[in-house]
Amino acid sequence: MVSKAIRLNHYGKLNMVFEPRRGYTRMPHVFQQPPLKASRELYRGKDPTATVYVMESSGGMVAGDRNEISIRLLPGSKTRIVQQSALKVYQSHTGETCVHTIDVELAEDSRLDWMPEVIIPFANSKFQMETTIRMAQDATLLWGEIIAPGRELRGEVFAFSSLKSKMKIYVEGELLAFDSLHFAPQNVHLNGLGLLEEALYVGSIWLVSEKVNEIDLRTIQEALNVGNGLKAGVTRLAGNAVHCRFLGVNQWQLQQELKRVYSELAVLV
Repeated sequence: MVSKAIRLNHYGKLNMVFEPRRGYTRMPHVFQQPPLKASRELYRGKDPTATVYVMESSGGMVAGDRNEISIRLLPGSKTRIVQQSALKVYQSHTGETCVHTIDVELAEDSRLDWMPEVIIPFANSKFQMETTIRMAQDATLLWGEIIAPGRELRGEVFAFSSLKSKMKIYVEGELLAFDSLHFAPQNVHLNGLGLLEEALYVGSIWLVSEKVNEIDLRTIQEALNVGNGLKAGVTRLAGNAVHCRFLGVNQWQLQQELKRVYSELAVLV
């Protein structure tokens, strides 16, 4: 009798600590547990900002998998985190939920840029993401995120079971922003009026900086390349923060416009 192989769930861990050393931000402490992995620090010319690529070697998350990412920036650190590829969430054969958590601590005069990549929930998948960011008053955060409806080219549009995303940002221990998305296509028609309507893709940019008040948001709003199924808006929040939300029917169009705005904000702070 041949016994059926039992798949063990992945439990990826990635803990990164950054600090300034000899004029550049370094990553002296890193703990990696597969399938999560981080590249070494990379630099653009004389820019002291450390660029690190985060990789998921398994190719995606399956029912019950869990990923935990911890990022800590010590005073004066400047870091750019880039996801190597889209995050794919496969079908949940067991009914279990994939959980992806990110915890960030930004100390005084530190800065973190998290480059946006696409989250793709496959048909019948269950995914939950929780992001918690704790910042010092003079720290800077630039964060991007894009959520797809599934593998659109295969006809998987809102065919996943559930997707939850929670984003919390604290400044000096006080809650600055809380953004919660919960998509359950089987229970709610997401294309309905007052929800996503005709939109398929959702994108967000968060900017928290003491320099926010120096930014002319009206100019940024008026320069948005909206239309042809793309909608976008920019909101100034109390507490030196800006939030941009994008809704689109075309991934490439939304992704290009979101990254354009992201890049424009990056040079302003």
